[in-house]
Formats: sequence, structure tokens, C-alpha cells
Amino acid sequence: GEVDDAIEAFFTTLAPAFRDQTTLATFSEFGRRPERNDSNGTDHGAGGLMLVIGNRAAGGIASEFPGLGNLDDQENLKVTTEFRSVWATLLESWMQIDAQAVLPGIDQTRVPIIRA
Repeated sequence: GEVDDAIEAFFTTLAPAFRDQTTLATFSEFGRRPERNDSNGTDHGAGGLMLVIGNRAAGGIASEFPGLGNLDDQENLKVTTEFRSVWATLLESWMQIDAQAVLPGIDQTRVPIIRA
């Protein structure tokens, strides 16, 4: 709820002239394990959440859900989208910057997150 409130406050106070020129990207530094722990919560795991928000964001889910029946060797969700490919997409499609200059060696995979 706190993240939602902060994002809403940011875009609500943003001047209308800048709303089409602003894209917000945020991510969690860790994922969660699918199994509950002893305190009915979940422990830190692999994968995580990335949000791209703004008038030009494509919307929807842009990556494949790995499924709960196909976990990795440590019982984590499998990562289906390399997070650097999201940053590379933002660099190229939003900021018009060569992703290779910022992320040397990044592959050519891009994620459909920005509308033209």
C-alpha cells in the first residue's frame, strides 16, 4: 500500500505537461520463495517484481510466469526475464541511449514495455 500511495502521489502532483514525458521504473531487490515458512510468511528468494509506470508504459505483464511446478534447484521460482534487458529497453526506447554503452555485453533481448 505504501508503494502504491507514493506512486499515486508522484503522478498526481506531476504537472500535466510532463505526464507523457515521465516514466517511472521500480523493482524489488529480492524475490520471494513460493513456499510458506514457519511464521506463515515467505523467505527471500530468486526473481522479483519490476514495475514500469506512465502514460507510455505498454501495460500488462511483459514476461512469462515461470509457474509454481517448475522450480530451480533451491526451490525458487525460475527467472524468466533478465532484469538488465528491461533496463536496456528503457535506455533505448525511452532515453534514446545505446544500451551497450551503459550495459557492456548485454544481449539483444528487449522487453515490450514502452508504447511508441
